Amino acid sequence: MSTITTPAHILLATDLSSRSDRALDRAVLLARDWQAQLLALTVVEPEPVESRLAVLARASGEAAGTSRRALAERRLRADLAGEGALPLVPRVEQGAVTDTVLTVAAAEGSGLIVTGVARNEALSRVVLGSTVDALARRSPVPLLVVRNRARESYRQVVVASDFSPASRHSLRTAAALFPGATLTLFHAFDNPYPAIGGVDPAQVRADGLARAEREAEAFIRSCELPAEVAQSLRTWLEHGDVGLLLHHHGQANPADLVVLGTRQRGGVLGLLLGSAAQRALEIAENDVLVVPGTAPD
Repeated sequence: MSTITTPAHILLATDLSSRSDRALDRAVLLARDWQAQLLALTVVEPEPVESRLAVLARASGEAAGTSRRALAERRLRADLAGEGALPLVPRVEQGAVTDTVLTVAAAEGSGLIVTGVARNEALSRVVLGSTVDALARRSPVPLLVVRNRARESYRQVVVASDFSPASRHSLRTAAALFPGATLTLFHAFDNPYPAIGGVDPAQVRADGLARAEREAEAFIRSCELPAEVAQSLRTWLEHGDVGLLLHHHGQANPADLVVLGTRQRGGVLGLLLGSAAQRALEIAENDVLVVPGTAPD
């Protein structure tokens, strides 16, 4: 079992919208907690050969306007002003958003990508809000999708699990990145057999819970967590849809962090819990950390 450590380098992918301010605040807080370097990246579309505004300016004898890249860099530096002694580097690139973010993250050795969920049509038609799903599926490092204000470090972390090797890695990662937080292992279970005529539905549900409890106990043992983590780990086992259960939890507990995992499927990273987790990522009220899976250990 490889040792998981907090990232020494964090990449913030921002589209400079107001909602991305929340991702910036969270990235700054994490960088301070982990003593990590923070790179703030914004990606804009390549400049057209000659924009309509440039044509009008040339026709009237006026100077051409500010380029997209220069405008984005100006706004990015303004957003980052006032962060004090934090090692923070601004960077603007042009190109396809997802490819550029992943390329820069790999080149810089980033151990975490942080992003928001907003759009900003003033800078580009293709923005981070439309590529979070692609980043979640393709990023080789954890991706943190921020929705809420970063008022303090994460105190409660809910790790969704289907008891697979990939979810084992997600739990270990959450324990390593947030040692001061209370961890909850969450599993949504189905009925173990159909509730056909003559079968008590309550008994079917009780049997499903009993099976989930046995599986959770074996899963936790297999994770080989530090003793203090294993002893304080909470379990949340409930019958129902993963996405809806997490959505309702987030409405009541918006400050919690939800952790989802991915695993390799035919050479393409797919969300660990399939379509249900895909829906959870889309409708969650919480910040969501997507952890890429590793080879079974």
